[in-house]
Amino acid sequence: MDGVDITHLKGKERVKWRSQLSYVYQNPVSSLDPAWTVEQSVSEPLAAVHVPPDERKERVQQSLAAVGLPEYFRGRYPHELSGGQSQRVAIARALVRRPRFIVLDEPTSALDVSIQAQLLNLLIDLQGEFGLTYFYISHDLNVVGRVCDRIAVMYLGKVVEMADALDLFASPLHPYAQALLSTTSVGSSSFLGFRLTGEPPSPRNPPSGCRFNTRCPYATSICSSEEPKLMQVRGTHLVACHNLDLVAKGKIQVPKNFLPVATRGPRPGGQLD
Repeated sequence: MDGVDITHLKGKERVKWRSQLSYVYQNPVSSLDPAWTVEQSVSEPLAAVHVPPDERKERVQQSLAAVGLPEYFRGRYPHELSGGQSQRVAIARALVRRPRFIVLDEPTSALDVSIQAQLLNLLIDLQGEFGLTYFYISHDLNVVGRVCDRIAVMYLGKVVEMADALDLFASPLHPYAQALLSTTSVGSSSFLGFRLTGEPPSPRNPPSGCRFNTRCPYATSICSSEEPKLMQVRGTHLVACHNLDLVAKGKIQVPKNFLPVATRGPRPGGQLD
């Protein structure tokens, strides 16, 4: 963060950086203490750093207003909230310390589709309003393509490709990224790519070499013996693959009518359907 590896910081330096980070969990209901009111849950991060009670109340009210919850929600308990309202409370709690960086772990996957769209629109609006950076974890490529500026594709715990969102969707280079994109619901039905076969290996006992080699149609002998390094291919597009020349001959094409909203600057329309 700002060129500093924060994973090894200690003492006051660690406290300083942690104050700039927040987290939103996958399950909105279980992330809230059932015995606490909304106000208690949202104000907890402030109490932990000894913010005075009067200031806590004011900042809780500001955070709830930012996520679209009226003031009377402060006295409610988690069992009185819907899934979407619970996640708004969790987002308000993440905002209350005014962080710069928020980790979002599948924040909409436990919600129905209409509520998902509302929360994604909210997250995009909050990002612009508060100048936030998101680290968005998800298996839903349709969501990722609309929320993220830059995408890292992982397989069995290893990053196999990393690129700007538009670049990745327009020209995926790693076979696994190509296979993933072939399953998206966006674009035309002619966008097929290739289908993965077989079961993924156990993450506890991954294959030697490239972890994808047991399912990759382009794998050669080097793939099972040597792990590929993440290399810069063009610009900021990084790929970990020994056989990019072979992959390029069969690479898939994204339909011209697909344009992720993650172009930055004003998003077209600013909202999701």
